[in-house]
Amino acid sequence: MRVAGLVVGVGLALSACTGPPDAEPSPSGEPTSAAPAPGPSSSPPGPAKPERPDAMKRKDAKGAAAAAEYYLSLYSYTKATGDTEEWNTMSHRACSFCKTVSERAKEIKANGESFTGGKLATEVLDEYVRDDLTGIFPLDIQITQAAYTTRSSSGKVIDESKRATDIRRIEMGRQDGAWVVVTVAPVPGAES
Repeated sequence: MRVAGLVVGVGLALSACTGPPDAEPSPSGEPTSAAPAPGPSSSPPGPAKPERPDAMKRKDAKGAAAAAEYYLSLYSYTKATGDTEEWNTMSHRACSFCKTVSERAKEIKANGESFTGGKLATEVLDEYVRDDLTGIFPLDIQITQAAYTTRSSSGKVIDESKRATDIRRIEMGRQDGAWVVVTVAPVPGAES
């Protein structure tokens, strides 16, 4: 599955920083040393967090589709920034794709790596009837991933991919009154 980077296979732990301990005051009452003023960042700021669409408030297939597209819009944001909170909140515990993306984002952040590009553009192709037994809304979504690059802390390219398009079956469910992604997988019977 070449689209492993794309969606199935195609940042995280927030780090706190502390400044130097307070310096002893001089006789004039001024500190004897001051922390250096922050300089320009050596790495560009990450992408802005996508906004939740109002349609996600719906509890029907349209709401499921809006939630799936929003979730996929979080992909590059999550990997670039290391902010996995929203991604994990919308991930069902059974979703292996969801878990894999979250874990990789945590590795990128922990290792001081960077992820650039990779934004996903989506188009819902089919909305299926809700499964009465499971409550799941299956959707077939065409996903186009922009080219991306993952670099080590020293700037060496670790992974990269050109723009790619694939179709995935996304299964959306409701948990505690909110949408969650249960599965992201190849469309049954379709070639990847």
